Amino acid sequence: MKKNYPLLVFILLMGSSVASSVINYQIREAFINHDVQNALAKTMAQCESMVVDADTIATYKNNITIDEIRDTACISVRAVRRGERNETVLEANAGCSFMTVLSSSNQRTSVLLAITAAMWAVGCAWYGRRRREEMIGTAVENKEMSFGGICYNETDGRFTTTDGTPLRFTPMQHQLMEMFFHNPQHTLAKQHICETLWPKKPDASDTLYTLIRRLKPIIEQCSDLKIESDRGRDYILTNKT
Repeated sequence: MKKNYPLLVFILLMGSSVASSVINYQIREAFINHDVQNALAKTMAQCESMVVDADTIATYKNNITIDEIRDTACISVRAVRRGERNETVLEANAGCSFMTVLSSSNQRTSVLLAITAAMWAVGCAWYGRRRREEMIGTAVENKEMSFGGICYNETDGRFTTTDGTPLRFTPMQHQLMEMFFHNPQHTLAKQHICETLWPKKPDASDTLYTLIRRLKPIIEQCSDLKIESDRGRDYILTNKT
């Protein structure tokens, strides 16, 4: 949830910006439609006939209160059938474009929210980059190695998951994991393991088998790694896939 928090905030801000923009656009569009309808009603009350001529259009435009649509507003004549009769109906049209409505609507809130969302995104990107640089610097300073979801800090000899959760190993398990991590190929010969962990024991094969058997589930549960046996001679710490 914490990892998705910056994205959720950005989506919320942008969603609020879009919603505010749409709502204010619709409010302005409704106001424009009301203005032209009111202008038509006033024009019809002032004119003596339903004939649309130059004077009718001029009166209609004078009755419009919104300057942005005065040049584009028009009156259309439409024939409708009511019952058995055809009637002529006058309709008022604003005749304005989407951009005209948008530019004349109050978009201050939506613009402010969009700017805030952009600043939030830039800030999160900057913080994330700085955080990664700090983590890389810390890893280099602490000589930290990472492989398959497990991190090993050579400075203090600790094993953790990538999110910092400590891994609890027995002393022998811990020593064997160090051997795996210090080997570039993460491959260890069984004889080398036995000679390193049990130098005074003539045959430590069974002890090694038990150690590996108990270590495997710990590794597989907390990482993307597994321990495989290669032809009965080597053990390999490798990715599951």
